[in-house]
Amino acid sequence: MTGAALADYILRARPNVDSPYLFLSFTPPVGPFKSASPVSRIVRKRLRHGGIELGRVAGAHLLRHSLATQLVGRRRPINEVADLLGHRSINTTALYVKVAASQLAEVALPFPGGAA
Repeated sequence: MTGAALADYILRARPNVDSPYLFLSFTPPVGPFKSASPVSRIVRKRLRHGGIELGRVAGAHLLRHSLATQLVGRRRPINEVADLLGHRSINTTALYVKVAASQLAEVALPFPGGAA
């Protein structure tokens, strides 16, 4: 559902301007938002409208976190996730690896000498 809405926005609603940014301001001058605040307000408003409980993390960060979580869940390389999120340090992106605890358990070696 979200993917279809984003595709519709890109194909039909996004202003036709030369900008690498996905979300653009519709008010002149049309271009990228100067900060994440307008995107966060829009996301929060749409979540509320959809009846979704808002937790501590909502808004633009929620979109970034959801993308990172999906990528880690699909076992994409951490450097790829870092590139997509625009992180300069792999350590910043490493925070998202914690969501893959079940995957880590799959590759964990047995404790030497048996269970403690």
